[in-house]
Amino acid sequence: MNIDLKFLEPYLIYILFGSISLLILYVRTFIQESAKISALKKRNKELIEETESIKKEHQLDISKRKYQYESKKEQYLNFFKLIDSFTSEANISMQEKLIPILNRFSEDYLDASTNNNKNGENKAITEMSNQMRKISFDSIAELTKLRQETNTIRVIASKEILQKLDLLELSYEKVTAKSNTMMSALPQLLLADNQDEINKHQKDIELSGRDSKLINDEIIELMRMELNEI
Repeated sequence: MNIDLKFLEPYLIYILFGSISLLILYVRTFIQESAKISALKKRNKELIEETESIKKEHQLDISKRKYQYESKKEQYLNFFKLIDSFTSEANISMQEKLIPILNRFSEDYLDASTNNNKNGENKAITEMSNQMRKISFDSIAELTKLRQETNTIRVIASKEILQKLDLLELSYEKVTAKSNTMMSALPQLLLADNQDEINKHQKDIELSGRDSKLINDEIIELMRMELNEI
């Protein structure tokens, strides 16, 4: 059976244009979608790269913070070991040096006094005074050494801690000065058997020592807070 398509001849041009239009529309749509897909792939790649970059920066930041924490913690611990060593060794050293001096003075002065030997008495007083001055010089030297050792902490410490360190140094200077004053006065106070004045000096030194301990505790708390903020 033959179908006569001649009736379509007037419409062929329209059919042709329609087909071409559909083809163009398809091609254009394909190109647009391909461009979108390409853009999405590019954006996805950029997002992946940005994510990796953020991860690296975050890991680097964590590493830096960890290093800062460990470094500060170590230096702060060393600082307080130094403080503990300074105070404990100072007390032990003072007792080890002072007790023999007092015993020697008592023996020499009592012996000279018993024999009515004024030269011996004066010699005992002079020797004790000289030894007391040496202890004072040693304590000042130890304080200077401590001050030098704290310079490392000052490089990394916060403003608040620096202010407390200044107060701590001043308090140690006061304790040292008061101790040295007592050392200088001790020979005459012992001769005069002025126990009240000796006790007064001791209480004054103890109060200054408590002030130092209070400042020391405040520094510990500030350092703990600073480490927690890293």
